[in-house]
Amino acid sequence: MRYFLILGSFLFILSIKGQSVTDFKKKSSTNSVSRTAMLDLLRTSVKKEINQDVVFVVNHFLVSGNYAWLEATAQSKISGKELRMPDDGYDCCGVQALFVKNAKGVWKILDSGAFSTDVWYHCIGKRYPNANPRIFTETAYSSHCE
Repeated sequence: MRYFLILGSFLFILSIKGQSVTDFKKKSSTNSVSRTAMLDLLRTSVKKEINQDVVFVVNHFLVSGNYAWLEATAQSKISGKELRMPDDGYDCCGVQALFVKNAKGVWKILDSGAFSTDVWYHCIGKRYPNANPRIFTETAYSSHCE
């Protein structure tokens, strides 16, 4: 029994490690459609929260299989400058999102946060074991996570 458990764990790790990782930080002809769709979903979510149109400066955006992890800075679409936050409960201007592609090939936001005053996404990669750990930043998926 123990043999099968070890073998199964090993095969699972190999399957995750073997997945390719694609960088979506910069828009290209190969990632344009998916990248734009994901950023548009996030733009809509942010607008609902702060009632401002935004653009993103993408700091980290990696995709593997059906998962993508984004860390970005939001700016005003009109001025290109820092946003005006509604109150002190917001910390300008970080935005993070975990996306998942459904069976129909459509990207959805699985988990996200914007303008948080804490690091809400610390160890998020551990909460989603089907996502390739290599898409996450050190904060989002650390070896120090429980």
